[in-house]
Amino acid sequence: MSLDSTGKKRTTRRGFFKKIITGVGILALASSLRGLLKPKKNGLFAAPKETPSTDGTKYGKYFLSDNGEPPKANDFVSLNSLPPFPEIASPQTYFRGASALPGATATIGWQVFNAPVCWETPHVHKYDEFLIFLGAELPDLCSSFDSEIDLWMGEEMEKHTITSSTVVFIPKGFQHAPLNFRVIRKPVLFHALYLGPYLDRSPRVPDFDLTTFDWEGPANLKTFGPPKKK
Repeated sequence: MSLDSTGKKRTTRRGFFKKIITGVGILALASSLRGLLKPKKNGLFAAPKETPSTDGTKYGKYFLSDNGEPPKANDFVSLNSLPPFPEIASPQTYFRGASALPGATATIGWQVFNAPVCWETPHVHKYDEFLIFLGAELPDLCSSFDSEIDLWMGEEMEKHTITSSTVVFIPKGFQHAPLNFRVIRKPVLFHALYLGPYLDRSPRVPDFDLTTFDWEGPANLKTFGPPKKK
């Protein structure tokens, strides 16, 4: 028997045992996965244990419907609530995430702006956010947009003016604002879609004074919360 043929036999023998060992490992992994992902009826995997809804049904807890009650200020549960500013048509519709539906991972508002208004100091968020600007006339929410909205982006305070229907992506941790609805020729349908369970109290640029900010144009300034003490 030549050295070459012996080498081939040894190589073949090693490969044979390697295949056996590998096969055993794959079978063991497959067995473990079958245990974790054991199919149930109709070929579906086991669902997490469900708790009953308050209405006595199994999945009613995933529904949030308007209860028909008059809108209230600072309502973080109902769909309809009173807006913070008169420049926003009343009532506003706002889904407040986990405050309204426990376990929810997003919040979104539907607000119609009828008049110029600006607010918000520069800040960041813990989660991604989308700012969506549309016209408010059905069915064409794009071509019915007729406004000029200024938004400052980044630590450089780069100014952008929105003059058509627009979606703005705000990555988590990215500084943005102020936001100035400077010119409103037709009502604007504004959505703030935030991909977090609650709209977090985000860090803001310290000592930023909206009243002394150079808006480069008209500014009907409004601020959230109680007025500052003089």
